[in-house]
Amino acid sequence: MLRYPSRHYMKIRILFLVILLAVSAFASRPARAASDLNKELAEMAKKIKLLLDQKGLDAIAVGDFTAPAKLAASAGPAIAKCLAEELKTLGVTVKRRAELEVNGRYQDVDDKDTKLLAVQIKAHIVDHSGDEVLTLEPRAIFNITTIASLTGVTVTMPADGTDAERNEALADALDQPEVHLASTRISAATDSPYAIEIQVKTNEGYRPRAASKDEDGLAFLKIRRSEIYAIKLINDSPHDAAVTVTIDGLNIFAFSENKNYTHYIVPSKQSLLVPGWHRTNQVSDSFQVTEYSKSAVAEALSNSQSVGTITASFAAAWAKDAEPPDDEAPGRKGGRSGDATGKGPPVDFKLVEVVRDVGRLRSSVSVRYNKEEDPKDLPGGKP
Repeated sequence: MLRYPSRHYMKIRILFLVILLAVSAFASRPARAASDLNKELAEMAKKIKLLLDQKGLDAIAVGDFTAPAKLAASAGPAIAKCLAEELKTLGVTVKRRAELEVNGRYQDVDDKDTKLLAVQIKAHIVDHSGDEVLTLEPRAIFNITTIASLTGVTVTMPADGTDAERNEALADALDQPEVHLASTRISAATDSPYAIEIQVKTNEGYRPRAASKDEDGLAFLKIRRSEIYAIKLINDSPHDAAVTVTIDGLNIFAFSENKNYTHYIVPSKQSLLVPGWHRTNQVSDSFQVTEYSKSAVAEALSNSQSVGTITASFAAAWAKDAEPPDDEAPGRKGGRSGDATGKGPPVDFKLVEVVRDVGRLRSSVSVRYNKEEDPKDLPGGKP
């Protein structure tokens, strides 16, 4: 049975970046609290460890996790990386040439009990011949922000809506994708105050690049190999926004020396240009399109092949002791619980920590990149 977590809003620690008179930031939880994805895959890792112990093995390969074609999703690397990390915490060695491999599939499903949408992760263990050894119990993700990151959905959510209303909006966005493009600005709707813009580095600095809409209603952007880019997070709402950013299925803090960080904070009526993967509070590694085998995804898990989506998910944020926005539903804060991007030259990005509360997901915006043809340099792929 798919489980539904208790509702609460997150108290998170925020990092602030001061640019002239504007303040922009990103955030973390005050303590290392496992995400819902970590929690579900930790349970899966325990089952894998039990099987390995029974067979007298101490290593396993972690293969690809794929999604249905209709999702055009690229979160496989995030799922595989997370599972590998949970296995390592149990003392399991993760290596490509192990006797057994775990791989699987993820997709959107409707929970029969709650009638709510979730992302279900199925996995099975196979031997070196590809014969199935064990099918693992499916795990499910109900948190809307995590669902948005895993599926790459573009959607506007009513912050004060019922669970049923928000669930309907999410399901409709997955079934019939829509995106609004205004010059170089990408948003979920014409009147949405939340948007992103991809800027590519030139000799004159970062310059915006326009996206186009494909036949499925998804935003698409071409970034050439070796180009360095940044992600502009735009918040035109009357409230500060907490933004979760993922690239190729990985949170942009995936390679941070501090594993607690999860969000950026963009103040009301302002924007923030995020230049790269966070490394420390002083330096980030720039986003750079590289051949797949040298990408950040490949570094995280070298046999992952699903790449190509940038997603930003927006929620309202407010000072720890302040009142939440009027339209934040009472008692429902936090919601229901080819080429690839590599790490380019370091870039200065200095930050300090403060505390904020974060509300429910209000908008998620995704753009696919370099998806018109498959990369020709995938490890183990076709020549």
